[in-house]
Amino acid sequence: MRLDPQEQRIYVRQSWLGDYLICPERSRLGVAMPQFRTGSDATAIGTGVHSAIEWALNSFDNAGSIAYEEMKQYAQDEVKKELSKPDIKLTKISDSPIEPTVEAMVHSWVTEIAIDVEWGGTTELGFRYPSGLLASNGYEIWYEGTMDYIDPNGTIWDWKTAGRKYYANEKQNKAYQPTVYCQFAKRNGHSTSDTQTFKYGVMIRKEKPEGQVVDITRTESDYRWLNRQTQVIVNNALQSGITSAWPMNDQGTLCSATWCNYWSICKGSC
Repeated sequence: MRLDPQEQRIYVRQSWLGDYLICPERSRLGVAMPQFRTGSDATAIGTGVHSAIEWALNSFDNAGSIAYEEMKQYAQDEVKKELSKPDIKLTKISDSPIEPTVEAMVHSWVTEIAIDVEWGGTTELGFRYPSGLLASNGYEIWYEGTMDYIDPNGTIWDWKTAGRKYYANEKQNKAYQPTVYCQFAKRNGHSTSDTQTFKYGVMIRKEKPEGQVVDITRTESDYRWLNRQTQVIVNNALQSGITSAWPMNDQGTLCSATWCNYWSICKGSC
């Protein structure tokens, strides 16, 4: 969440909404103490593979023309670059060599995901758009973010590197990211259909290549629910302020030194 006094707007990213629902205190600390936010070997792999996919989409005409060896090397180089950055957290992922896992992810994208992608779209599309609602302080509530890829027909793709396959029903029923992105596509003329399509291209983090395409759909009802929840979350944040702690949730696996940047100043400090 980001306040812009000059424009009298509050900008919200889907990742911040997700953090709030996982643990409100995590989302508060993300605003109050962004200097604690660091990467990990998991995020390094994800960033490197994302870079290679962006390179491929902008360098070749279709999935069949991809120079696989070049793409694989591009991904390996980008992952190494990310891992060399300071303060990278090493998890159990680094207990085994990372290179075979990166190669498997590239292979799964090329052979199982890219073949379903319509080429000729836009990579790394940044966006901002209004929710149409006001916060309790009178500011307009806006969404902002960057989508990995949107094809010429308005279908949105997001590339994910994950430890396991996604549960499709869970993402269809609960995920915020597709709703934020699809509402943008609908509002800005990327799609004329009443039902907007969003696809996760998931690469499983293991040495044997395994990919997954998860189709998500969103409609006006989903957008109304998103905007209603966002307004409530933003107003609660404004009312509470960011100088005092918000409710802390330690019931999920992300509440750990491995997966939460703020562990050392939250539960880990007790």
